This record gives sequence, structure tokens and C-alpha cells, in this order.
Amino acid sequence: ILRALADPTRLAVFQCIRVCGGAACYDTCTGMCDGGCAGGVAVCEVRCQVPCAPSTLTHHLNALRDAGLIETQKRGREVYAHIRPDALIRIAAFFALETK
Repeated sequence: ILRALADPTRLAVFQCIRVCGGAACYDTCTGMCDGGCAGGVAVCEVRCQVPCAPSTLTHHLNALRDAGLIETQKRGREVYAHIRPDALIRIAAFFALETK
């Protein structure tokens, strides 16, 4: 999971999906957006918010999916991505571990 999130563009894609979920405005520098919906974010919206080529975005989405961080679902002609809740739990549990 950490290797998948180590790439800055991939982290921006993940943050866009996690925080915004379809918001109209996402700032890649601050990680802020104008809100969103719980149903996931359309891949075309991620492409508009995170500047990269479509093939590069597909590569990053595949890496996030292979790491178990996101799921994608085709709805009509659009593909939507959403964060897997169990992935956030695993990340939180990792950082919550105390070292002895």
C-alpha cells in the first residue's frame, strides 16, 4: 500500500478519489476540494483534476486497484472509482501500531 502511495501523482489521484468523490474543483497542491458525493468519482473527473495523460492515469488507477486501495465500477459509459473502506482501516492500523 505504501509503495503504491509513494508516487506523488498516484497519491494525488488517491486523494482526489478519497476526499472529493466527484467534486468540481480539486487543488493538487493543497489537497482541498469543494465537496463531493459518496458514490465515487468519475475517472474523467480525476483526469480533469490531476494533470496527467489518460494512459498515465489508467496506469495509476491500476496500481491503486492492485494494491487494494480502490475499486472501479462501470456505470453506463463512465467508469467510477471509490476508496475501499477496509484499505483506510488497514492504513490507520499500520500507523496506530506502537513500537516497543
